[in-house]
Amino acid sequence: MLLLSPPSKRQHPGDGLFLPDFCSIQMLLVVVVIAQLLAFVLMLAGSSPGQRWQDLGLISLFVQWVALCSVLGLCLLRPLLRRLDNTRAAFASYALLLSICLLISELAYQFVGSIVVTTVRPGWQHADFLLRNLAISAIISAISLRYFYIQYCSQQALLAENNSRIEALQARIRPHFLFNSMNVIASLTRRNAALAESAIEDLAQVFRASLASARQQVALRDELEICRSYLHIEQLRLGERLQCRWEVDKGLEDMPLPSLLIQPLVENAVIHGIEPLAEGGEIVIRIHKSGQHWLIEVDNPCRDCEGDTRGNQIAQANIHERLAAIYAGQASMQIRRHNGRYVVQVTLPLEVEA
Repeated sequence: MLLLSPPSKRQHPGDGLFLPDFCSIQMLLVVVVIAQLLAFVLMLAGSSPGQRWQDLGLISLFVQWVALCSVLGLCLLRPLLRRLDNTRAAFASYALLLSICLLISELAYQFVGSIVVTTVRPGWQHADFLLRNLAISAIISAISLRYFYIQYCSQQALLAENNSRIEALQARIRPHFLFNSMNVIASLTRRNAALAESAIEDLAQVFRASLASARQQVALRDELEICRSYLHIEQLRLGERLQCRWEVDKGLEDMPLPSLLIQPLVENAVIHGIEPLAEGGEIVIRIHKSGQHWLIEVDNPCRDCEGDTRGNQIAQANIHERLAAIYAGQASMQIRRHNGRYVVQVTLPLEVEA
C-alpha cells in the first residue's frame, strides 16, 4: 500500500526512474505521517462510535507495517527498477505493493488471530479480510503511482524548457565574442601573418568552448584557459595597453562551473574598460573561497564608471539569467564601482543542492 506523498529534494536523482527515492529519511517520515492520516480515515469510515480508539490502534499498526514494508521494498529494488523503462517499472512496483499488502494481511490474520479480526469486524471471514485490504491497497497504490508519474513528466517538461532557455542565452554570447575576435584576426593578417595564425589557434579553442552544451560543467582550469586564449588575441591588438593579473587560490582548479561564464566578463573588461583608455590598464581576475561559496571577480579600470554601460549590461544580464536558471537561486552576481574601478563578482556554491 504505497501512500501519496509530496516531492522531495531527492525526487529524481538523474536515473530516469519516475519514482522518488524511498531510501531518503525525508521520504520515510512523509510516508509514516500520511499512513497515520490514512489510518484515521479508515477508522472514521468503518468503526462504530464506541470502539473507534480501539480500532485506531489496530488499524494504525497494520497500515504502518504495510507502508514501511512498501518503502523498504521500493528502496531495495530501486537498482533493479531503474534498469526498466517507466511502464514496466510501474507495473513491477504495483505488483510489489499489492504483494506486500497481501503478505502483511495474511501474517496479521494468522499471528494477531482471527478472534481480533472478527471482534473488530463481526461476521468477517478470512477471505473478506484479505480482499478488503487488497482492494484498498490497489486503489491507493494506483493513485500514488499515477501521481508520481505525472509529477515526473511535469519535472521533465520544466527541465527541457529550462535547458532550452539556457541554450538560447548561451547562443546569444557566441556571435558577440566571435565577431570581435574575427575583427582582430582580420587586422592582424595585414600586419603579421604569423601572429594571425597564432590568434586563429586561440580562437579555435574559444570556439570549441562556445559549441559546448549550455548545461555542460567545465573545470575552472579549462575556463581560465579559454580566458587566456581570448586575452592573448586581444593583447595582439592592444599591445602593452592591456595588462592582466591572476589571483587564483590553490585547490579551486577542479571546481565545476558553466562553460563560458568568466570569458564574457573578461571580454567586457577589455572592450568597455581597457580599450577606451589611451593609456590602457590592468585587468585583475580574482578567484578565492569564502565560507560555503567561491567567488570570481573581474576587476578593470573604467573611464566613466557611472556612464553608459549598456554593452556591459547585455552580457551581465545574460550571465545573471544563466546563473538563475542553472543554480536556482544558489548563485549570484554583484557589481561594484569605486575609485575608477569596475568590479563584477560572481558567487557560486561549493556544493550544489539537487
